[in-house]
Amino acid sequence: MSNNKFKILSIDGGGIRGVFPARFLSKLEADLKSPIAENFDLICGTSTGGILALALALKIPASDIEKLYVENRKLIFPPFYRRWRLGLNRAKYNNKKLEDLIRNKFKKANNDIEPLIADLYTRVCITGYDLINAKPKVFKTPHKDDYYTDLHIPAYQVAMATSAAPTYFNPYSSNYLIGDDNLKEEFLMRVDGGVFANNPALIGLTEAHCSLGIPYADIELYSIGTGQSTYNETRSKICYGLFNKPFGAKYWISKIRILDLMMQAQSRHVHDLCIIFSGGTGNIKSKVFEYYRIQQEFLGFKIAMDSNKKNKLEKLMFMASNKYQLHGQSILSSIKKYNRWNDYSSINRRYTFKNK
Repeated sequence: MSNNKFKILSIDGGGIRGVFPARFLSKLEADLKSPIAENFDLICGTSTGGILALALALKIPASDIEKLYVENRKLIFPPFYRRWRLGLNRAKYNNKKLEDLIRNKFKKANNDIEPLIADLYTRVCITGYDLINAKPKVFKTPHKDDYYTDLHIPAYQVAMATSAAPTYFNPYSSNYLIGDDNLKEEFLMRVDGGVFANNPALIGLTEAHCSLGIPYADIELYSIGTGQSTYNETRSKICYGLFNKPFGAKYWISKIRILDLMMQAQSRHVHDLCIIFSGGTGNIKSKVFEYYRIQQEFLGFKIAMDSNKKNKLEKLMFMASNKYQLHGQSILSSIKKYNRWNDYSSINRRYTFKNK
């Protein structure tokens, strides 16, 4: 066992509920007295967690992303009468405002130069899904010699891809330039990584152990959710025959239950697996790696992924502050107990790798 630990931060998806991990991490960052990127070897994120992960990897304070969401909530998720377009055959929102906000925030953090994946200060794994090739995609920094396929992609485009939640936003399409010859590369039909990995904790664990060869005993995995609703129905809706069946398309589409339910179920399943894997299985009951999970169960509180109600966001941030008050010091002590595995600096990587 090493005196250094490979520290992974994983952040779930959840739309505007990203203010929960943003508030928790802003408290942690204040106590660490240094950017999150300088304390973690790998940051993984999905959807809103992917936006936050990329921002943190650019050394943007978590509090800045919290502020961006709260102050611009009605631009990102406008009220019914201001929506760009609406209908069963259309996405619920236009993502242009969100794209402009993220692009400007990322660019400002990088001395007004468009930051690429190669410019991040720590390793990242950001989830997405490629509709054209019908397969999951994990965007990665060039932290291995053969990881050069994503390094030219602008960070804001990856943020838009990972957060293009079906029904809420259209699939994200754009293009970017590669190398001195400015070759144009298409970046088409990308959707939210939450369709396969709303909780990317196992992606981080796999990357650390299987790709980078980090022993499990030297891994610390910190996972943060965006809040968990309890989905249950009354016994009066139990279906016994041909009649009184409320569970058709209308039931699942209204309030977009099906997407939220599937994403939250996946997040919970990954958490359960991490508990099993970290503590051993079968007759082997010993600590395999350190695992910490921060999540908020919603009891009598509801907040949609596209809520723009300030009072609900404030309550969610209050929950995050309370959660930090309960668990922050133990997590802080754990992070400070060991050094990072090694320093990852991507300064000048765009120039080192630009011709690949």
